[in-house]
Amino acid sequence: MSKKEENEFSFDTITEFDKHISQSIPNYNILFNSIVRLSDYFKDDKKVIYDVGCSTGNLLRHLAGFKLFDGKMVGLDVSRNLLPQNTRAWENIDFIEHDLTKPYHFNNACIVYCMFILQFLPKEYRLPLLKSIYAGLKPGGALFLCEKVYCREGNFQDMFTSTYYDYKKESFTEKEIFDKERSLRTMLKPNTQVENNLIICEAGFSKVETFWSYFQFRGQLCIK
Repeated sequence: MSKKEENEFSFDTITEFDKHISQSIPNYNILFNSIVRLSDYFKDDKKVIYDVGCSTGNLLRHLAGFKLFDGKMVGLDVSRNLLPQNTRAWENIDFIEHDLTKPYHFNNACIVYCMFILQFLPKEYRLPLLKSIYAGLKPGGALFLCEKVYCREGNFQDMFTSTYYDYKKESFTEKEIFDKERSLRTMLKPNTQVENNLIICEAGFSKVETFWSYFQFRGQLCIK
């Protein structure tokens, strides 16, 4: 492995992913706990919870480990490196390797989690994924959609980005921050919040509210 490859960020090689995410997204623990608590309003043990881009399956494993949901759960992720290997430990969770640019049918869903996933998908695949989620949700079901967004005004984007980097310096070196940003140039393509709202609406959701926000990061609750 070359020095350049060692410095590149990749979901296929990263270790301690959950720790990395908690250090990279401000107030991530508040976001995580908020999702767990809000989920109580939509759980139905006769239906299915999906986690789209589940990575290590931490959220679903939390629900199973604390007996917070007795129904079936499905975690989808394209990265084999991140998906749990010992799947027998969770009898009611199926972890599936799946490329989200390919169609997937969400059947009998009461909740779908989609946390910081759209921003990594080519833009032409974002609306089809949201439409598929909407079609698979039962009436009254919920989509938890969390995304990093671009500001519409450049001065806000500059201020928020600079302050965000100050936060990241608490856990990462300046070189680590720069190397990751360089690696993500071709991977991370956030929408503005207005653009996200447009495709959420076009997918079919009319009941949408922000439940968590910190600078460029947003968490939205969308109810069918």
